[in-house]
Amino acid sequence: MSIHPENNSDSDGKISRRTFIKYVGAAGAVFTLSSLLPFNKAFAAGPNNTNATKNTNTTSSSQTSPSKQMASPHTFNLDATTPQLSNAGGSRTFANADNFPILNGWAMSPYLLRLEKGGVREPHWHPNAAELSYCISGRATMTIFLGSPNLVHDTFTIDPGEIVFVPQGYLHEFNNISNEEAKFVLVFNNERPQTMGISGSVGSMPNRVMDATFGIKPPSTFFNGFNKNSPNDIVIGSKPANTVEPASMTRIPSVHKLNLEGIPPQIQTAGGTVALGNISNFPILSGLACYSLILKPNGIREPHWHPNAAELDYVLGGRARMIIVSPGGSVDTFEVGLGEVVFIPPAFFHYIENPDSVNNMHMAIFFGNGSPQDIGISGGLSANSNEVLGATFDLPPTYFNKLPRLERDLFVVAGGG
Repeated sequence: MSIHPENNSDSDGKISRRTFIKYVGAAGAVFTLSSLLPFNKAFAAGPNNTNATKNTNTTSSSQTSPSKQMASPHTFNLDATTPQLSNAGGSRTFANADNFPILNGWAMSPYLLRLEKGGVREPHWHPNAAELSYCISGRATMTIFLGSPNLVHDTFTIDPGEIVFVPQGYLHEFNNISNEEAKFVLVFNNERPQTMGISGSVGSMPNRVMDATFGIKPPSTFFNGFNKNSPNDIVIGSKPANTVEPASMTRIPSVHKLNLEGIPPQIQTAGGTVALGNISNFPILSGLACYSLILKPNGIREPHWHPNAAELDYVLGGRARMIIVSPGGSVDTFEVGLGEVVFIPPAFFHYIENPDSVNNMHMAIFFGNGSPQDIGISGGLSANSNEVLGATFDLPPTYFNKLPRLERDLFVVAGGG
């Protein structure tokens, strides 16, 4: 159930979009990324649901538990949802357009991947989607095979705070090399990403075809044990218990990853910081981007919108209060916590606030565009004359003499208590 302020409401108990704009305009909670650079280059850099059915090593569609009704159509508790696949090696939980309906038509969806010690996400690829992952905890290696004409493979380490981009259709895997759980949030630029694994693919081919491909002379039984001639993927496997992982593997770089939490945040204000992972500093990206947002106690991410990108937020720490304004004036006010996801369609007006007066709030913010644009309310108001604003808000033009005309947007601001 969405929370709607009781005052200044329409007949349905919701604030109108016009009234909400008046409110934030009068309050002065205003700032945008667009003025951090020239406007035409403004960082051109995109239901709370619990699955009641748990399957072991199979994929199932996620259904909403009757006891867990939606708190907001924009939110989904990814960490609390029962994994659609779970075994000794780890688990995979997905939110797509089937179990998170607001994603339908917007070309974004998140997965949560957990690998236990010794767990391996089998080599696989996504026929209809690129993938951008954020390492939450643990340590892993990944190999990406780029294919012809160069037959290049790239093997590297993944550590907490790093993001990894895998282009659409590229073969890749995750291998947990730590002595703890390795946890990742993965975002795709498709609301129903497809997956094909190497185990089911090999298992679907006749042995004679595999023998001929690898030059193995008959009679041979080598490929008989490969997935038992089954087209079903293993998905997550486990290494033998006696496998010795390197005690301290040196970080291995790659063009496919960026240490998002290790770079100096491009935006630093009294309200918090933002580290940007977009095409400008991670040029391999295509169709996806990721920002790390840290709001200090009572910090505010200014009211804004993204003209060219949908936004998908994952809460890494603390709690966030948000308002999303939809076309037609529907206003959705809610709070989210650790492990919850928020989806915002392109150009929907919204803001993010840390309601905690003691602790920071941390989000990984994914976009459905490698160069997400940003327009904030401060730039929007400041760009218009007093006469236009007066007519819009039904106030004397002179009233807006008091409006600060900001030359540079602050993006993140300290809260007023």
